Amino acid sequence: MKALYYVGEKAMEIRDIPVPTAGPGRYLVKVRANGICGSDVEGYLGKTGRRLAPMIMGHEVAGVIAEAPAKAKHAVGTRVVIFPKPFCGECEFCKKGMVNVCPSGICMGVLDQDGSMTEYVAVEEKYLIPFADTLSFSEAAMTEPLAVAYRSVQKLNDQEIAEAAHCLVIGAGTIGLLVVALLKLRGAKHVIVADATDFRLDVARTMGADATINSRAGDFIEAVKTLTDGRLCDFSIEAVGIGATAANSLDCLRIGGTAVWIGNAQKLVEVNMQKIVTTELTIKGNYVYDFAGFEASLKLLEQGRIDVSPLMTNAYPLADGVQAFRDLENNRDGKMLKVFLENA
Repeated sequence: MKALYYVGEKAMEIRDIPVPTAGPGRYLVKVRANGICGSDVEGYLGKTGRRLAPMIMGHEVAGVIAEAPAKAKHAVGTRVVIFPKPFCGECEFCKKGMVNVCPSGICMGVLDQDGSMTEYVAVEEKYLIPFADTLSFSEAAMTEPLAVAYRSVQKLNDQEIAEAAHCLVIGAGTIGLLVVALLKLRGAKHVIVADATDFRLDVARTMGADATINSRAGDFIEAVKTLTDGRLCDFSIEAVGIGATAANSLDCLRIGGTAVWIGNAQKLVEVNMQKIVTTELTIKGNYVYDFAGFEASLKLLEQGRIDVSPLMTNAYPLADGVQAFRDLENNRDGKMLKVFLENA
């Protein structure tokens, strides 16, 4: 079978490798659609150290069961989304539902763990979630990024969202744009989105943003003050993960505000500790998703409550995966949002 390998900084190649063996308790899944995550692109560019060559990236995946083990719960031909973060189900974190931080395994397609940018993967039953044929495979693969956004918005309770006069989403990539849609679904009143590209800010308005800020055009905090009549924001959600945007996520907050951090591009950032302390700010980290949130995200897609079509900008056959990454490397105008590798 064909597999797209990351072989070094800005270097990808297609290889022929054996089809994996399903084995006891493991299904062979034919990959039909695989989203390219922003973290895959950052890894390809050699910015994060989160991809260790040679390896197969990919963790946003939907496909169809090609082989099933004995006494299988799911039949051959079932369309499935794969939950890509291994968990043991027995540790203290798993028992609290925090499978996202279970120490038993690394997310598929991260560090040296091979992922789904290939034709087939072998997967344990507990990681397979069937989905309705009302969704395309690419739409179903959007479950993974939606689940990241879903968990971040769940960090805020209904009262916090209802009482917030203004909130800010920093970063209008796939995750940030899905955050906007989820905030509006939960009734957020005035959602401001900040990004450095006008195209993505236009998409943000399509997804429900009430106001936008181009962070390269003028003073960022002054723009926030103007849009909030000087009040600043009750909460912010940061979906970039670098020092400047982390600082902006705090500077935009009013006294007692909350910042939720999703972005994970830069390992160390500087923050204004005195501001955090003297204005009693709260910072909440958000790491991927729990299983219940993943299932809930898929359900939102199946029910049509979240429209991901404005984000689905490009698709390549797996055989053209090298070119897909080259194009994303040169995506300076930001017009490539969610890019898919597809198998027939």
